[in-house]
Amino acid sequence: MAAPIGACSLSVDTMVWLGTVIMIGTMGGAFPVGGALGAGPMPAMVAAEAKTAGACAPAAAPVAIGSPELR
Repeated sequence: MAAPIGACSLSVDTMVWLGTVIMIGTMGGAFPVGGALGAGPMPAMVAAEAKTAGACAPAAAPVAIGSPELR
């Protein structure tokens, strides 16, 4: 919404640098919010996974290229 409104009401010189300022402001707000939502719960998830470390099935053995399992 800012681009069409700015294009009609602001000078070209202002619009050239204003896009960068808006992007930096958006990224400056998105990084803390994303970090809080994404990295905040990670210690609890790692601790829960560590408690159930042996509950997962072992990984399958790698399959060689050209083996009958791939056909």
